[in-house]
Amino acid sequence: MDSTFVANGKMPKVEAAKVNFVTAELAVTNAGVQAHTIGAKTETVQYRGFLPDILAYLQNETELTRSTLVRILKESSRLPEFFINPQRFMDSVAAILKSELHQLIVDGIKYERVPASEPEFEWRQELFKNEELINYLTALQVDHSIYEYVVYDSQVEREFAKKLDGRPDIKLFVKLPRWFEIDTPIGRYNPDWAILKHNEGTLYLVRETKSTKDFLKLRTTEGDKVRCGQKHFEAIGTSFAVVVSADEV
Repeated sequence: MDSTFVANGKMPKVEAAKVNFVTAELAVTNAGVQAHTIGAKTETVQYRGFLPDILAYLQNETELTRSTLVRILKESSRLPEFFINPQRFMDSVAAILKSELHQLIVDGIKYERVPASEPEFEWRQELFKNEELINYLTALQVDHSIYEYVVYDSQVEREFAKKLDGRPDIKLFVKLPRWFEIDTPIGRYNPDWAILKHNEGTLYLVRETKSTKDFLKLRTTEGDKVRCGQKHFEAIGTSFAVVVSADEV
């Protein structure tokens, strides 16, 4: 694991603890209690207590080996800050290590197709028959779905469904229900749409609708789940993409 994340500004500088002192004068009158500030000062507290076992703490938080942690701390050149404020330093390093480990897992995730010999390995059509209650204020009436109405979560999804429903090459589409989830290292991911497209051939598509694709450039939980979902569908040979409009299908 690269140690530059601690030294390149990703981790804020750890400073000594500061204590603010405010002196006030209270006056009790018939109108009530009134306070008047008569002085204020800030003092820096130099840590002089017992130094905790930083390696044991970080190992417990990250499950990295002690030798790896020693190398990271030494190469970061930030270890002197540990003596200024030990707990804040350990918490900051642990948080960044967890974030980096999280990204390594997401970037390196690999899905393998499981033989569908058992019922629990398959999504069955019967599951779609249990229709959920529909809020007609956030539902669009359509002709090319398994339901008469498609529930949408945003105006982007509404426009997407409306345009899909009017295209002759889209034979069937469905807003995937909330129970349709994919396991990822950071939680379950529920993709937006399943689409059956016919144009010189039959294509089974899964699409995620967003108002912009820029969010994929960011390291967020939502973006990471979408990236995991993409690798999941690649493993089973199903086309997956993030789109802004139905024209991209």
